[in-house]
Formats: sequence, C-alpha cells, structure tokens
Amino acid sequence: MTTFKSRVLNAALAAVAGTFTFANSAEAAALKGDFQLVSGLTTSPFSFSLVELSKTSLTFTPQPITPIGLAHTTGSFTSFNSGNIGNIIQFSALSADNPFIDFGQLTIPGVIQPGDNTASLVDKINTFTLQSASYSIAPSGSNVSIDVALNGFFTSALGEIFKGSGNLTFQANSTTVGSVNSILNSGGSLKNMSFSGGLFATVPEPATVLGLGIVGAAMVMSSRRKIKGMTNL
Repeated sequence: MTTFKSRVLNAALAAVAGTFTFANSAEAAALKGDFQLVSGLTTSPFSFSLVELSKTSLTFTPQPITPIGLAHTTGSFTSFNSGNIGNIIQFSALSADNPFIDFGQLTIPGVIQPGDNTASLVDKINTFTLQSASYSIAPSGSNVSIDVALNGFFTSALGEIFKGSGNLTFQANSTTVGSVNSILNSGGSLKNMSFSGGLFATVPEPATVLGLGIVGAAMVMSSRRKIKGMTNL
C-alpha cells in the first residue's frame, strides 16, 4: 500500500512539475508583454503614416511599408522600436494583410530615412497576425472617435504563438457621428488620419497554470486507482 501511494504521489508531482516546465519554456520563447504604437514617418519621399476608413475596410499609407513607432514596450517587445502595419481589406469575413504587424528596428523609432535597413520590417519574423477586427464610432467633444478592436496572435522568431488583443484609435475632426455614418454608408471614406493604439500578449496566469497541474495530478491518481482495481479483480 505504501509503495502504491508513493508512486501515485510521485506521478502527481511529476504532472504538476511537467505543467510548470511546459508553461515556463513557452513563456520564455514567446512574444509577451505589451506596447503602444503611433503613426510613423517616411522621409523620402516625405509621408506620414496615415489611415483611411471605409465602411468595409481600413487602408494605410504609404505603401509598401507603413512604418509605426513602438513606445512603452514591456517584456519581449522591448527588443523592437518599430513595425510595419498592413491593411484590413474587409472587416466582414475578415480579409487582411497578414502578418498585420511585422516588428523590427529602425535608427529612429517609426521613422524610415534614406539608407535605413528596413529588412526587419518585412521579414515576417516576430509578427502579429490578425484574426478578427471590428470598429465603433463615438462622439468625442466636437470630433468623432473611431476605435478598431483587434484580436489575433503573436508569433516569435522561434515559432512560439501567444494570443494577442488590442486596438487602434483615430479621429475625424469637426464632425458628428451622423455625418460620419452618412459618408461611410454612401460608399465614401474618412481619409488622411493619424492613428495610435496598443496591443498586449495574453499570458496564462500562474494560478491557471497551477490549476492545470492539479487537474493533471488528479487524472494520474484516478488512472492509477482504476488500474489497481482491475489488477485486484
């Protein structure tokens, strides 16, 4: 009896330890943390990174690279200061340029200057892939604020994947929600708007990981009991 209990206890501890080992290794390799982003700038030809919203799509300029600057980065995102953001071709039945954001480094965050190496912004390594997006329109003083909710996943250079969420915000000045909806519903668009936003990686809480370990241990104990019962038949 003592030997059986010892084996069950060891199996339970191994299940918990295995769960923590898996979680810790995934967390170490994956993109984790959060960051804020702002419109970037291309100096030659001179162009700010701007966004255009239609009823069905979100388009960024300039192309083929729309630089963004990263700020207030935490976790793995401290390795980057810039990115390249793609287009949302269609909100309904989402169609987007993926990866939606490609993270990299520039001499000045978010600014592409002549001679800058932009390879890290288009290498499809360390990215955010968009899976769903929607926007809302609300009054903001004498202006109208547009908020775009983003959901998807981050992929690190090692291929580790963590879920991610965030938003983009921009505004149309000196107008009303009714006027904006009228423009969009008639097939028009809101153009030449600067934007900002933020995203974060969804990291499992320690309590959740512990819970998984306990569940795993319980499953091991239950399995061992069933085996012992069958052996005694």
